Amino acid sequence: AVYVIAWRMQQGKDPFRGREDVPPSETPVMDVGGGTGWACQWYIDRFGPGGEEPTRCKLFLFDDAGPPWALKDPTTEGKWSQWDVFNKTWQPLDGNPPTPFGLYAGIGATRLSNRAEHAIRALYPRHH
Repeated sequence: AVYVIAWRMQQGKDPFRGREDVPPSETPVMDVGGGTGWACQWYIDRFGPGGEEPTRCKLFLFDDAGPPWALKDPTTEGKWSQWDVFNKTWQPLDGNPPTPFGLYAGIGATRLSNRAEHAIRALYPRHH
């Protein structure tokens, strides 16, 4: 599984910084930008035609809202979502994704909001 803290790009913005206008056809469907977006896309590509079983794709995003030019989507902002390989969209979750275990990756933002830090901490059960 891959757990991501990031923000989403607006359609028609460059996939590296999300600020400059580009033709909408150049905006990736998986709309996390920058290096985090590249890592997400490489993970998703594993489940494409001829690849692994698509139902095994476990890509979770905590949409941390980002800068003023980021996509502001009330269905995902400040929440966890899972990438839907079949519909190529983020599907908001009711609550947290499964607790990480075994082999997994945590990737994303270099600066965390308090909200994102809380979301990460909430993934792990407290040990007594």
